[in-house]
Amino acid sequence: MKTQTFTHLSLVCFIFFGCTSQDQPIPNNQTPVFDVAVQGVNPAWFERAMEGIDFGMHRVEKYGELVADSAELFRKSFEQMEMNNVRYGLLSHGAYKEAFIEERPDMFLLSYEPDLSMDDHTEAALEFEKNIINCKYAALGELGLIYRGIPLNTPDLYPYYKIAQKHGIPVFIHTGFSGPNPQQVLSPAFKISTANPLLLEDVIIDFPDLKIVMMHMGWPFFDEALYILGTYPNIYMETSVAIWLLGDQLFNRLLSEAVATAGNDKILFGTLQMAWPEVIGRSVKTIREAEYLTYEDKRAILWGNAAGLFAIEE
Repeated sequence: MKTQTFTHLSLVCFIFFGCTSQDQPIPNNQTPVFDVAVQGVNPAWFERAMEGIDFGMHRVEKYGELVADSAELFRKSFEQMEMNNVRYGLLSHGAYKEAFIEERPDMFLLSYEPDLSMDDHTEAALEFEKNIINCKYAALGELGLIYRGIPLNTPDLYPYYKIAQKHGIPVFIHTGFSGPNPQQVLSPAFKISTANPLLLEDVIIDFPDLKIVMMHMGWPFFDEALYILGTYPNIYMETSVAIWLLGDQLFNRLLSEAVATAGNDKILFGTLQMAWPEVIGRSVKTIREAEYLTYEDKRAILWGNAAGLFAIEE
């Protein structure tokens, strides 16, 4: 496996097909962690959006402290990552994700987000391929099709899928889930039915070698996501948001069923900390303290599966 050192993307690109992790202390000899869902969002937006939200699964205490200042968000996110031995993160969304990389180029890989408002993605997909070759991007997505009411099986993104399959680039797709009052807070076009993981079957048939990551465990379509996970070899499931928003009882039931049914080798750890950096530590703790998971399960979910997907050495 190749040796890789991460430096500023504008100077030297990373080679995501292989690398050697940075020398850094391992707190309490804990297994390393790869968070495949880190966001460099504008936290001030969340402060406005969450005002007065205190109902159902969106009760504020589940989120923890909201950090509305971007500099403070960076500091606390890095602090949480270091405290919990999070070696790498995949930056998948947000206006500040480039700033995260500039601050800690040794810690992050970058994912490409296409402009979903475009009618024709042909030229953009070719530019995406150039940036893969130039080692700028390690993944495609998070594809938030649900926020535009676009179903997961849309053929509009096939130009990207063709290139991703060609280069072995994983695609991260938002499945299931929503924030509070999604049509009012997130997008008028939001329709949960458009993010049913079963819709991915069309994409899988057309691109059988494409590596697809179903984000957020597909909830509330978990059974459907579990079927897809267990049926097709190149499909993964990741834990972000579900791991801290659904609550311990529901999340642990879902994860235990996923491991028992499909095995531990295609489940990825993600947080999607957004404006709540402390959910990073809480999410890592949830996996580390799960009594139904073996040490091998925990290591695969927290580190091994993502490290294998991106060919990163410990």
